[in-house]
Amino acid sequence: MWKTVTLVLGLVGAVLGAVVKSSDTPLEKNSWALLIAGSNGIENYRHQADICHSYHVMIAEGIPANRIIVMMYDDIAYNKENPTPGVIINKPNGTNVYAGVKIDYKGDDVSPVNFMNVLKGNKSSMKGIGSGRVIESDATSNVFVYFADHGGTGLLAFPNEILGADELERTLREMNEAKRYNKLIMYIEACESGSMFENILAESTNVFVMTAAARDESSYAWYCTVENCLGDEFSIQWMERLDGEDKGSIDQFFHQYQELRPKVTKSHIQIYGDFSLGTDAMTPNNKSPRSSAKSSSGDNVAINSRDVPLYYYKQKLARANDMDSQMKAQQDLDALVEGRKSADQLMEKLVALATIDFPEKISAVSEERMPLSLDMFPCYKDLLHSFRSHCFEHKHAYLLQHYYKLANICILGLDTSKLLREIPSLCAPYKAELKSTVL
Repeated sequence: MWKTVTLVLGLVGAVLGAVVKSSDTPLEKNSWALLIAGSNGIENYRHQADICHSYHVMIAEGIPANRIIVMMYDDIAYNKENPTPGVIINKPNGTNVYAGVKIDYKGDDVSPVNFMNVLKGNKSSMKGIGSGRVIESDATSNVFVYFADHGGTGLLAFPNEILGADELERTLREMNEAKRYNKLIMYIEACESGSMFENILAESTNVFVMTAAARDESSYAWYCTVENCLGDEFSIQWMERLDGEDKGSIDQFFHQYQELRPKVTKSHIQIYGDFSLGTDAMTPNNKSPRSSAKSSSGDNVAINSRDVPLYYYKQKLARANDMDSQMKAQQDLDALVEGRKSADQLMEKLVALATIDFPEKISAVSEERMPLSLDMFPCYKDLLHSFRSHCFEHKHAYLLQHYYKLANICILGLDTSKLLREIPSLCAPYKAELKSTVL
């Protein structure tokens, strides 16, 4: 049975009280870091800000630049709507975290396939793409992976595609079998990020994961100003905590979790995988920590990640200083609101069609958040592919919060053949009426 945070709090506490800090720390020797921002678009500013910040955290913790690989669309720093061209900040009045970041893969090169090839060290597959650099790890290597973007039930979003939990599980399993790492640590900032690992990730493969949210909840944008949201709550908390410590003073993962859990107030961070790594630290813990950085809560404005586009366009309307810009901002906001209403209506019809012979299952499909398993992914991905091809494009991240309904259809074993036939005609009018470039 899979370990969830709620079941192991007592065990974690006992371990914390009894264990001595290990000298065999995951990012002490022969270490690599892979940092991925999976989104694009100015309304998703915070994801690239998070990744840029994390680059400097890795450097400060002793990981050399030639062992840090960054995947980031890179359309924010010089975006025409960025009020400070060439500058990205991760908190109000913060430093320029974009400065000095070496980006290996930009634009459409930020894809699930490239991510998996980089992680697995598949150098031949990356030849001629971006920097071509990959994680050149072996059985003695320790690897840190940090991902920030949108997520949905059993998936993580990339700019143009999605990565399924089944694909990530297979990649990690193949790496384990090929002895491509000693210990692998993953921090995932995304809505429903727990669903990528609960009932999916094996417990004895030297992989330890911390997620921003449980399998059935949103993560939250953080430091939302009059212009945009500058970061994400979980990411801000773990990075600012490290900013407040001496280099090399990162403590045990269980202790990090215990410290971060009460500070991340809008979602419930979770831990998964091989808990034997929980008593390790990320870097050599041979220095005394400075006083922690000031808490980032206070008067901070936090926004449900699903609602950040709404927040962004409302703020844009409020800042408009002439009639033309006001009209354009209002049109964009209205199109976004109407597009979301249409998406909600479409999903209701889709669920009704899927349960037409079993009306008693409508509420289960629409409302329950059923646990996933690897077995349901072929069915689930067929539905996702059809929906994304014929209904709403991948860039409309709002739809991710509805995908659990497609997963439920598969988990309940409902016949999807009719649904797959009807999706093109069902979606056509909704797709034709959509006026917003992003939901």
